Amino acid sequence: MAYGIIFDLDGTLADTMDDLKTAMNSTLAILGYEPRTKFELLNFINNGSREFVRRSLPTAVQTENFIIDSALEIYGQEYEKCFCDKTRAFTGIYEAVQVLKNEKFKLGVLSNKPDKFVKTIVAKLFGFDAFDFVLGQSDLPHKPDPASALFVAKMIGVKPNKCIFVGDSDVDIKTAINAGMRSIGVSWGYRSVELLTETGANYIAESPNQIIEHAKEVIRITRLEKKMKKEHENKELSIYKQKRG
Repeated sequence: MAYGIIFDLDGTLADTMDDLKTAMNSTLAILGYEPRTKFELLNFINNGSREFVRRSLPTAVQTENFIIDSALEIYGQEYEKCFCDKTRAFTGIYEAVQVLKNEKFKLGVLSNKPDKFVKTIVAKLFGFDAFDFVLGQSDLPHKPDPASALFVAKMIGVKPNKCIFVGDSDVDIKTAINAGMRSIGVSWGYRSVELLTETGANYIAESPNQIIEHAKEVIRITRLEKKMKKEHENKELSIYKQKRG
């Protein structure tokens, strides 16, 4: 029986903020706007590039679609120049992924970041064979809509109820809930543990090794639930047969 783990990228597998900040502030400078702080930008991410760009623009132009479109095009060009300059895997996460792979978990990555950047970053930091399927922004709706998570589950060959979604944001936890998956929130990312807990994370990982521990716990619980369901069905069948005489 296959079990799967789907990882978010930014703030979960990789610290990407320095390169995001470089690209965004370069975009703002080209457009003649003031730069944003890292703290500000942290509050703007998680909902795809267009929304990241829109929120980063001055409030007065955040509803002007032609400005947003222009800024998004520039941002894509600027990010392409630097997206792998300072981006790195969080300490211990590479090793945790290898352990999970050796434990026969099917592994996927799902990000709201443009697909070409996601695939390149994952390949650079983890190699080409660490994950069974990697997906960034596509024609499917962004997280927290469940469509993309369900698609990744299908591509790695695992039923949604046997998948775990690992992420650092409320968007990731909502994605898991919407897709019928269990969730692990990570404490080292771009959102607070309190927010992850309030949103409904099933587990919180304080270190990459705890992802492994929680994943094994999910398997144990899932198997126990299956056993209890089977026992209940057998009991109901026995009662039915007794009533039939």
